[in-house]
Amino acid sequence: MRFLRPTALSRMLMLWAFFCAGVSGAGEIEIKLDALVDNGGYVITKNGRAIAQLNKNRLFIPASTIKIATSLMALEVLGPSHRINTEFYLRNDKILCIKGYGDPYLLSERVQEIAAGLRQRGLSQVESLILDNSFFALKEPVDGAENSANPYDAENMALAVNFNSVALIKYQTGIVDSPEPQTPVLNIAKDIGALIDPGLHRVNVSAYQRRDARITAQRYTAELFAEQLRRQGIAVGTGYRSGKVAAGDALLYTYRSKMTVAEMISGCLKYSNNYIANQLFLLCGAARFGPPATWKKAQQAMAETLSSAAGLSSRDIIVVEGSGLSRKNLATPAAMITLLVRFKPHAELLSKTGNTPLKSGTMTGVYGYAGYFDQTGALDPFVILLNQESNTRDQLLTLASALHHQAKQTPAQ
Repeated sequence: MRFLRPTALSRMLMLWAFFCAGVSGAGEIEIKLDALVDNGGYVITKNGRAIAQLNKNRLFIPASTIKIATSLMALEVLGPSHRINTEFYLRNDKILCIKGYGDPYLLSERVQEIAAGLRQRGLSQVESLILDNSFFALKEPVDGAENSANPYDAENMALAVNFNSVALIKYQTGIVDSPEPQTPVLNIAKDIGALIDPGLHRVNVSAYQRRDARITAQRYTAELFAEQLRRQGIAVGTGYRSGKVAAGDALLYTYRSKMTVAEMISGCLKYSNNYIANQLFLLCGAARFGPPATWKKAQQAMAETLSSAAGLSSRDIIVVEGSGLSRKNLATPAAMITLLVRFKPHAELLSKTGNTPLKSGTMTGVYGYAGYFDQTGALDPFVILLNQESNTRDQLLTLASALHHQAKQTPAQ
């Protein structure tokens, strides 16, 4: 147990002295680890026990490392093989009603496949589209979002395409084009292009509504579906509106997501996609407590999952949204280790930094890593959570790896 913490100056002096001397014993490595931490904590494990730790029971902002908790909940509540539906109804043989159930991977390629499927089922023309987003009932945006143009701020919805973000290229001439062969050049992309500088962009659609009321996520979804339907030879009118599927509407087609929940999680973790994380977060709430999905239901589902699956309480971890955007998310290093132990059967879903499978977390003044050291085929969880100005996580990771390697070679006492 440590009773005294070094001052900032003494930490710098210790760090300089020990790095000059080189790494020798485990005790020296641990001192170096501590010298890199101003406000944070870590736990390094070997064979089920902690070999080094600091502030393991203090709550810190985890940033995107919290996606491990979200992923675990999705696997526990929805199941790794679960696929998400999107339904298509025909009203009076002339209005196509599209009901979304939160599929985060409703991409241009999938919309193209859906259009072909509708054509195969005899659809030849529609006068207008009705977009049914009622499976989600979100009265406020995700906590921590700033409605910036960055795609990580994209709005969560039950029915949305391309992660609610638009890819476009604007030339110096002012012409706007699509950089993606699978995505048509839509009018909404041209309207967004009129508001931004030349260059290659991927932007959050909703961020531009305050500058042009015509630019909405609903319009984006409607335009992409309409254009892909036309490319399949289906005549489509220009009208669209929000609404709900009615009792008399005829179910024409149910599209099941190409990707399983496990595959979605893999993409979410690889690209640290906030939109995917919170779609899954919300879907778990609806699965546990019934539709419509809300932030409160998702938070309750998370709390129950953390308690039942990992024995964790609000003293250990608090999750208000599933991506890591919120600074109200809090976790102790010890809680993260517990999650990693539970997540170990799914560790292959994590991307690797070198040979180390891990999830990073980054915000202003927040830097973290959570993952596994794997040198002999056994996975040993580790976590680094820093809430400080200085980003020393890479140095900490290097030292932690050295300590883990050395401990592997040291017989148990």
